[in-house]
Amino acid sequence: MLYAAKCCWPGVTPADLDHIADRAAVTGLDPGTGTLAYLGCLLSAADDLVLCLFCGPSRAAVIQASDRLGIPRARLMDSAWPAPQGRRAKGPSDDPPLDRSHHRQSAPFPASRAAW
Repeated sequence: MLYAAKCCWPGVTPADLDHIADRAAVTGLDPGTGTLAYLGCLLSAADDLVLCLFCGPSRAAVIQASDRLGIPRARLMDSAWPAPQGRRAKGPSDDPPLDRSHHRQSAPFPASRAAW
């Protein structure tokens, strides 16, 4: 199930989100490594809004993971990412594990997700 942790995060920077991604990698929350995965964030800096995306088996598991990552979650929303007509939506298990050795600050959301 896809979840979005809505965060009202004044002053958040891409570097802050990189730290979240790094902590997720260290704690085994990369896509393809288990049943719970941190997928990345969408940042709307002008609105102090961050949506952190997770794929997980339950709300409780995602709440625990977001707390461990230090995400200031105001709300957890059940979400859906519909695939274009005639195409199957990919899930975290469809992607190989991420190589963070060349992680880019400007793209905290894994590039492989752009093809969803």
